[in-house]
Amino acid sequence: MTARSETTVTINQPAEKVAEAYSTQAYWEFIAEKLSPEPGQLHEFTGETATLFEVLPKSILPEAAQAMISQDLKLKRVVNVGKLDGNTATHTFTGDVKGTPVDFSGEITMTGEGETTTLAYDNEAKVDIPFMGAALEPKVAEALEEIVENEAKLTEQWIAENL
Repeated sequence: MTARSETTVTINQPAEKVAEAYSTQAYWEFIAEKLSPEPGQLHEFTGETATLFEVLPKSILPEAAQAMISQDLKLKRVVNVGKLDGNTATHTFTGDVKGTPVDFSGEITMTGEGETTTLAYDNEAKVDIPFMGAALEPKVAEALEEIVENEAKLTEQWIAENL
């Protein structure tokens, strides 16, 4: 079973600047370093694809799941950046948590209007654990929403400081 969720965030910067940030290696290095309490790293960047290795505290999981995990979660996330067409772009992402049966994916629709940009996320989270997966998937979806919200704040900050 897969949990689906939708999350919308607003960045108080125009779409052109958000697109420019997404095409910049320094932006993704900043995101990897600042998104979590423990810094991650940008593993690879091609201009259109960012592969991030991030560390998420296991405290984001429900207590039942924390009992099964001995350390913080090592997340590999790949973001494919679409080209800006007018004031819109479509991006995709995938992610998996090393050593766990947890993965997620989704599509991001970016829409700019004046000095603001809206990112509409269509997320899927899957936890492949018999009998427990369905109970944990909504928690993974909630954690994903928190990541998205934090990343939007960091994006706004990075653009204000760098572009």
